[in-house]
Parts: sequence; C-alpha cells; structure tokens
Amino acid sequence: MSAVFQTPSPALRRRLALPMQALFVACIFLSAFLLFLVQPIIAKQIMPWFGGSAAVWTTALMFFQLVLLAGYAYSDFATRWLTSRMHAWVHVTLLLVAVAMLPIVPSAALRPDPQSAPIGQVLWVLLAAVGLPYFCLATTGPLLQAWYSRLFPKQQVYRLFALSNLASLVALLVYPFAIEPFASSLQQSRVWSLAFCLFALLCGFCAWLARRPRGTVTAALGPVALNEVVAEPLPSWADHGRWLLLSAMGSMLLLAVTGHITQNIAPVPFLWLLPLSLYLLTFILCFEGRGWYRRSSFTAPLILLLAAMAWCINLPPWQVDIEWVVPLYATGFFVCCMFCHGELSLRKPSSRHLTRFYLCLSLGGALGGLTISALAPVLLNNYYELPLMLIATSVLALWLLRRYLTANKAAWLVLVLALASCLVTVLMALVFYQRHTLGIVSQQRNFYAASQVTEFVDDRGDTQRVLYNGAILHGMQLRAAGKRRTPTTYYGLGSGVAEAMRYTADRPNRRVGVIGLGVGTMAAWGQDGDDFRFYEINPHSQQIAERDFTYLSDSAAHQSVVIGDARLMLESELARGRHGDFDVLVVDAFSGDAIPVHLLTREALAVYRQHMRPRGIIAFHVSNLYLNLAPVVAGLANDAGMKVVRIDNPVNPPETSSTWVLVTQDEGFLSQPALRARISPLAAAPGAKPWTDGYNNLFEALR
Repeated sequence: MSAVFQTPSPALRRRLALPMQALFVACIFLSAFLLFLVQPIIAKQIMPWFGGSAAVWTTALMFFQLVLLAGYAYSDFATRWLTSRMHAWVHVTLLLVAVAMLPIVPSAALRPDPQSAPIGQVLWVLLAAVGLPYFCLATTGPLLQAWYSRLFPKQQVYRLFALSNLASLVALLVYPFAIEPFASSLQQSRVWSLAFCLFALLCGFCAWLARRPRGTVTAALGPVALNEVVAEPLPSWADHGRWLLLSAMGSMLLLAVTGHITQNIAPVPFLWLLPLSLYLLTFILCFEGRGWYRRSSFTAPLILLLAAMAWCINLPPWQVDIEWVVPLYATGFFVCCMFCHGELSLRKPSSRHLTRFYLCLSLGGALGGLTISALAPVLLNNYYELPLMLIATSVLALWLLRRYLTANKAAWLVLVLALASCLVTVLMALVFYQRHTLGIVSQQRNFYAASQVTEFVDDRGDTQRVLYNGAILHGMQLRAAGKRRTPTTYYGLGSGVAEAMRYTADRPNRRVGVIGLGVGTMAAWGQDGDDFRFYEINPHSQQIAERDFTYLSDSAAHQSVVIGDARLMLESELARGRHGDFDVLVVDAFSGDAIPVHLLTREALAVYRQHMRPRGIIAFHVSNLYLNLAPVVAGLANDAGMKVVRIDNPVNPPETSSTWVLVTQDEGFLSQPALRARISPLAAAPGAKPWTDGYNNLFEALR
C-alpha cells in the first residue's frame, strides 16, 4: 500500500470521511422515509379488493410489523455470523432481486376470491407485491448503523436512529397533505419504485464500503483505532427484558391513547396523526444525543399527568371539551413516551450490540401492537386499554425510578407524589370500569368496534334504548309499545331517506338495500310485500339488532342480513348473475372518523347502479361533524350523468339532525313540489376530481 494511504494528511482524511458519512446518512434517511411511505401506498391499492374492514388494516399492520422484525433479525444475524465480504454480497443480491420485483403494483392475478377468508389472502398479496422491497428497507436502519460504527467508531451512531425516526415523521406528515391529494395510487407506486432504485444504489455502495478490508479503510481514514474491542460485559437477559418492556409500553400507549381520543372523545379525521407524530418525536429527542431526557425534569410531570389523564377518563361527556382534553392527552402521552424512550436511551448498549438492541425494540413494538390490536378486542368488551396502560405506566415508573427516588433525599416529595399518583390512577381506572358496566344493557367488542347499548328516560318521559360505538351514535329506539316502530335518529319522518321511502311506497314488491345495519331502524319503513336486504360488515351488529332492539322483528317487510363488506358482497352478487333490483339503496357508513372511502368512489357508484331499477334512488347518508362529503357525492353523480339533491333535517326529537344526498335518474321524484321546497344548495367542489379507487382526498373534504 502506498505511503500516501499509510500517512494521510488531516485534510485528506476529512475529505474521505465526510462523503462516506453523508452517503450513510442519505441512505438511512431515504430508507426510513420509503419504509413509512409504502404502507399507505400499498394499502390504498388493495383496500378495494378486500373492503374497508378494520381486520384488513390490522392484518396489513401485522404484516409490516412482522417483516420489520424479520429485517431486524436478519441484520443481527448477519452482522454477527457473516464475514463483511460475504454479508455485502448477500445484501447486494437481495437488493437486486427486490429491484427486479418493482414496481409495487399488485398484479390482477392476485385479486382474491371474495368468498374466501381475507386474512391469508391479504398477507399473500402484500408479500407478493412489496414483501422483499419492504424487507430490504427494514434491514437498513440497524445494518447501516452497524457498518457505520465500524467505519467511524468515534461517531455517535445512535444519532442515526434519531435521523431514521425524523425521516418517518416527515413521511407521515407529507403523505396525507402533499402526496395523496395530488397523485393517484398508481402514480404514487411508480414514483416510490423509482426512489427505491435510488435507495438500492446508495445501499449497495454502502455495502461495498463495508466489505473493504479493514486495513484499507483504516489507512484511508488515519490512525483512529477502528473497531476497537473494548472489554465490556455482554447485555444480560435482564437488559433484554427491559428493552422489550419499555419498547412494548411505548407501542401500547400509542395505540391506547389514539383509540381513546378518536373513539371516545372526537372522531376527527387525521387526529391519529397527533399521537403518532409525538411518538416518533420522542424517539428523535431521546436518541439524538444531546440529553433531552433527564429524570429530574420528567419525573414530576409524568406523575402528575398520569393522575390527570386517569381523572379525565371519568368525566361525563358533556364536560369533555376537545379544546383542552385533546391537548391534555397529547401532553401526557408525550411525557409518558419520553419516559419510556428516555429510559431506553439511558440503557442502550455500545455500538457492538446495537443490532441486538434494535431487534429487541422491534420485537417489543410488535408485541405491544399485537397486544392492543389483536388480544384486547378478544379479552376486553370495551375500550379499557387506556386506564390499564395508565396503571401499567405508573407501576413501571415506580419500579424503574425507585433507586433514583430513594437515593435522592431531595426527591422525597416526588416519591410521595408518585405513590399517590399510582393510587389515584388505580382508583380512577376502577371507577372507569364501574361506569362502563353499571346500567348497561349490553356491550361487546371485536375488530370492528366496541358496541355499547344503554337505556335511559329522556326529558319527555320516553324510555330510549341507544347504541353507541365509542362516541358515535348508531341508532336509538323508543321502548314504549306504541312507539317502538317509530323511525328515529337519522332515519326519521323528516329525513332525506324518508322522502325516498314515501315516494316508492306504492311500488309493488318494493326492494330496498341498506349498507349499514345499525340497530335496524330502516326496517321501520317496511311494508307488506317489501324486501329489505341489509349489508353489514360487523357480525356483532346483527346480534345487537336482533337481541336488544325490535325494529327487525316488528317490521312487516321480509328482511335478510348479509355479513361482509358491502361493496365486495354486491360485486360478488353481480359475478353470480344476481342483481338487487333495488328501488332504494341506502348507503350509510360515513359518520365516523374512519371513512370507508371504497364505498364512495366512481367504481363503487358503478356497482350500485348495476343493482338499481331504472327509477331507483341511491340515498347517501353523509352526516359528519368534521367532513363535508355532500360535494364528493355530487361530483360522483355529475361524473355518472345522474341527478343529485341534498336534504338537510334539523334536530326534532327523537330525530337527530341529518344530511342526505339522493342520487337518481327519476325526474318524477325530483319534480315533486314538496321535495323541491326542501332541497339545499349542492354542487361539487370547484376543480375537484371525482374520487376513484386510485384517487381520493379526505383532506379536501375537511370542514
């Protein structure tokens, strides 16, 4: 080797080191950005195939978590057991095969059979479409940091972990506001695939650098004692357990707080972005390397905020104001995650063991996610995760901080507060449980919702039985014998759907399709000779409607309930040559924060029209506090060459305020003087494109 490389000048060493460091930084940032971005891109493409069910989203998230875990396990194994040269060749081969699988556009051959179980098919479609590219991205964080620590042992390698979380945060915020509104799913996939090719090129070059003989790199960078092996004990099983526990706690807190504020407080679209952004931000701050987490600064706020959140979950609904409740939960969640991730940062090992550390973080996150998303709906009949997580965080804080609190004489007051906070949190959780069990007719939960049926006497002396999913009203029935068949809430006598039902009342053998069963209120409009066909994705809804309410059993019409995603079931019926021949089709699935967009696209309307009689009416229920969906329906109707009107109904107990958009080709229906007197102004948003399976934009529909 030449003397130039044996004794380089400081200037030459800097010129060689800085470009190499920049290469690693760029590759890690791009990989984390693409890793986070691919999830909504691919999910939007397959959702029309499987429907908008929560089980599909849960399955997709489980897939990404498992592949991420596999990527971390590969990184840990390869860095420990493969030589640098062998590892580089293996990884470059994986990158080349992944590039050959692009673009990430699911083949039509993967389209599933609607009658088959979806979970296995979702996993297979994701594996075939994006499995290897996602795996390669998942390996990048721990792998490149391990390579980086070998090449630059004096650098703070864990700052690259903070950088990767920053890239994820950027992707999280960019997608809904700067990508989804302006590009179709196909365009997003193609651009993402091009960016992946750039990533593969950068990562391949990093692998080439990592495979170079150590003497060459050492000579090029100067006498820096590269990759010195410092005598230090291996991480113990207790260390591994703490890494797993703290990582799982952060993941479970994220899902518990997100579920509580979006289900029980304010079903606002995009509100889930707030806790997820804070979650990523705490990783950035805790691993950035400047000591943002200090026990002396965060212990007291943690203790007080845990008690405040526990108190807040027991407030009656009329005292809950999102203007202060959501900030309280956001602040409390931020401090809790700073505690979990800060303690993780304080317990991180040296760079020699970073791949094992990241493997434990990934495993803990996956276990926490599966506990909340898969086990909780089976074991708990309501949203009890948040009070349970507040108790768990209180106990964990006492355990991990016990030495700090007892060793510091000045912290005795904080210790007393910590014990009191833990007690208050437990008591408030017990009160929360009692409030959600006493006076309840029934409650049950699955992947789709936590349903709670309550009964009370209103101001007029009428006994009402009500169904809620979280904070969203899904139906109500008057219990008096003479009032049980009265249509209520969104389907009352003054509602928009009432106009369609009255207009078609004299048609012989009237057929009515209803997307969304609720408590079966639409059956109150049934007459002798009518046929009502309900499409409901949640099997618990049918149980509740038949067990706790009497609309179905009291109705004069013949009824049937089809369990499954409505659009998939309608498409399946068409494939079997069965047409609904509906006089009225009611589409009622848009009152929450998670809008099933696949029911509100050009392709969906085309399916509905094939099931309609020539003079049929499609009634969209678009009442939503936070989304203005009426212009979206108007845009679809205009695109299909159909007529559209909007009917608003004010509160008139037992009717709630409602907004209906009626789409039809029947001029006779639209020309009725009584109807024309009720029509509210309606037009598609200027310049807005009709929603399709490949393009939709909830952001433009925000009120």
